[in-house]
Amino acid sequence: MATTLLSGFVATPAFAADYSVDVGVETKAGKDAGSLGCVYEETCGLNMPSLGLRVTLLSLRTDPSRVTIYVSRHDLSCCYFESAADSLHVDRRKSTFRVPIFTGARAKGGLFIQNERVGTLYLRFDTR
Repeated sequence: MATTLLSGFVATPAFAADYSVDVGVETKAGKDAGSLGCVYEETCGLNMPSLGLRVTLLSLRTDPSRVTIYVSRHDLSCCYFESAADSLHVDRRKSTFRVPIFTGARAKGGLFIQNERVGTLYLRFDTR
């Protein structure tokens, strides 16, 4: 599915961007995708109105390969990653990621939280 979802992207250079990323999300409600040109030290985000989601990324100049990712929705029960984490750190040198997203409750202390999978986040970083 990642190939199908991301294969439709047209690579366009982002003006004054330090790194670029293609983002796709697939949920029971549908699919949406887009591209971002991001600048170190600044959050950049993509609204996906058809899904009611926003994907936000942040990378610091001190560690440019590490990107922190958030997926949010107006509903506070969404969106989390594995182990009910509200953010995910990836090494963008790996280039592509396929990450499940969940709805439910935020992790609290040592409690085991089992959330419901609601979709998949696809990321493809420009490694140039």
